[in-house]
Amino acid sequence: MQDTKTSHQSLWQLLAPWRPTNKSFIGLICLVLVTTALELVLPLYSSYLVDSIGEQGISSLVLIGLISIVLLGAVFEAILSWFGGRLGHRISYKLRFSLIGRLLNSQTKQMDKEHSAELSARVVNDSYEVKSVLAEDLIGLLSGTISLIAVISIMFVLDWRLTLVLVGCVLVGFILITPIALMMNSVGKSMQAAEANLLKYITEWLRYGNLIKAHNATQQLHKKSKALLDDCYKHEMKATFIESLIGPIANLVLMISMIAILAFSAYWMAQGSMSLGTVTAFLLYLFGLAFPLMSMAMFFTNLNRAIGASGRLSEISELQQEITSQNNDVITVKHVAFKHLNFLREEQHILNNVSYDFHGAGLSVVVGESGSGKTTLINQLLGFYPETHSQIFINDKPLSSYNLSQIREAIAWVDQEPKLLHASIEENLTLGLNREVDTQELLDVLHQVGLDDWLSRINHDLQLMVSEQAHQLSGGEKQRFAIARALLRKAQIILLDEPTSALDAQKKTALMSLIRELASTRRVIMICHHLELIEPSDDVIEIANGVIVQNPA
Repeated sequence: MQDTKTSHQSLWQLLAPWRPTNKSFIGLICLVLVTTALELVLPLYSSYLVDSIGEQGISSLVLIGLISIVLLGAVFEAILSWFGGRLGHRISYKLRFSLIGRLLNSQTKQMDKEHSAELSARVVNDSYEVKSVLAEDLIGLLSGTISLIAVISIMFVLDWRLTLVLVGCVLVGFILITPIALMMNSVGKSMQAAEANLLKYITEWLRYGNLIKAHNATQQLHKKSKALLDDCYKHEMKATFIESLIGPIANLVLMISMIAILAFSAYWMAQGSMSLGTVTAFLLYLFGLAFPLMSMAMFFTNLNRAIGASGRLSEISELQQEITSQNNDVITVKHVAFKHLNFLREEQHILNNVSYDFHGAGLSVVVGESGSGKTTLINQLLGFYPETHSQIFINDKPLSSYNLSQIREAIAWVDQEPKLLHASIEENLTLGLNREVDTQELLDVLHQVGLDDWLSRINHDLQLMVSEQAHQLSGGEKQRFAIARALLRKAQIILLDEPTSALDAQKKTALMSLIRELASTRRVIMICHHLELIEPSDDVIEIANGVIVQNPA
């Protein structure tokens, strides 16, 4: 666990790029000063009102002035709350946008080690802890600090004796509250980790609900959820226990201060060295200090919780990023080659000294047993793994010398289990497309891959939302849909991972005819288990245990 100093540095470094502008910060300080000034004037004005009461009662002008101060104070307090909240929310917005960008651009090998739901929980839940400190508690700290200094100064001018009594009581309160607030650092981090773990499992269980039901595992996983909830509950109760101590201690300090002030002021009033107006002002200031003191205590409590969350957020900021940028230069791919390609995972060779050349257009079919390294081989062309970039060559230049965005613009990829996002059919089809397409072109490409029946079933509604629960597409339809998405990219290389695995014989034949047509004008590299689909003219690459064992001319 990080020490306190390092943890504070972690939080400030995380927020530094998104801090408010000087203009915004000055505006916040001005609002704090005006609001605090109105709050400070009110007790002094009340003291004057009490001491000015004569035989004719209270002056109407004095009363109107008092009401005006109260109303102005309420208006400026509302403005301050809105302005400070807006600053905090803007910082949170920019922080979340940055974190999402880093996750989307993180290297594949980094993301393979993490669970997507757990990372999502960090972006949403952990950043919320940071936001609440900035949007709510920071204002309380600023106004509380200014109020405390100003009130004590005014009190000292009014009567230094009562001021010393009050300062002594406040110091006792801070001595009691500070160690309790510091405990929230580790508790907050543990609580966020437990909640993220719960979200990770719930997301996974809901995604694979049918699998769980089919295996009669609902009760088993429901029991497991109890252990996860128990872990959350344990940490939440620790946080609740700490927070429950803050309020009573602050109230105790307030009551002790009031009793002490009343006792001493009664004694000094009896001696004639203190007026009733001074006592009234002191009591009003005392009650006025209750909120600032509570706000300051809650700030430091929540700050330590936010520091715990920032440690987890900083881990996202440290994820290694892919080097990509939007580049409009189009690469004409004439030659692709693997040269002594080695790929290790967990210190085991998945690909071992693979060398192969692809020239021009044509169909290359990669065959081999399951687990032999076929999918890993074709995925290397997409640049997912930086350690192999120097062993992959495009037009006789290593992949490391290109912008990954350019490379991926030239390549279309159809995964073995095509993924569809929670978005409309049109948005799924045009994913990442850098050109405008009309509805007719989308319908034409869906017709080209043989999805006419599916289009009729959805009434040609391309705005229909795709959901993981709705199952609008079968396994074979998903594969053809993914091929349609690849065709829209007009890519020079198409990578197909088992595109015919979920199709019947007739549809396999039709799809292979389309693939061969595509291969006449571009390079198509296809993984295939159905050897009967291979023709003598096809370029066949056989892999076993990560090694090319057959390389026919």
